Amino acid sequence: MKDMSSLNYSRDKQLRKAEFLVSLVLQIGVVLSSVIIFSGLVLFFFQHAQTASFLNNSSYQQFTVSSFSYPNNFSQLLRSVLREQGVGFIVTGVLLLIITPILRVFTSILLFFTQGDIPMTIVTILVLTVLLGSFALGMLVK
Repeated sequence: MKDMSSLNYSRDKQLRKAEFLVSLVLQIGVVLSSVIIFSGLVLFFFQHAQTASFLNNSSYQQFTVSSFSYPNNFSQLLRSVLREQGVGFIVTGVLLLIITPILRVFTSILLFFTQGDIPMTIVTILVLTVLLGSFALGMLVK
């Protein structure tokens, strides 16, 4: 009987470690993306000081006009970040925030597989497939 309780304790401890790892992935992703987005906003308002003036009657229309360009692909995004443009950092932070749940699902797949839980591994692979498929479909249906 004692062997069974020590086995359950070991399994519970392993499960807690797995849950901690998954939550750590989410926490790091959210905090890191928040810091990057905030840094991008600060850069953006320093680079576009005329829009940051709260004393004048600015309508902030230049955020929505078509003459202002946002990075539309990875090469433009990389160029924007390398040029230290605030908008590049903002988009990078949002992209990281979108990728965070995908990393969580991928981490879960690895954890279930290493624990030998094949049914949950298969279900989690299906979840990852649906997530990636929805992103791919969203890119095709612009």
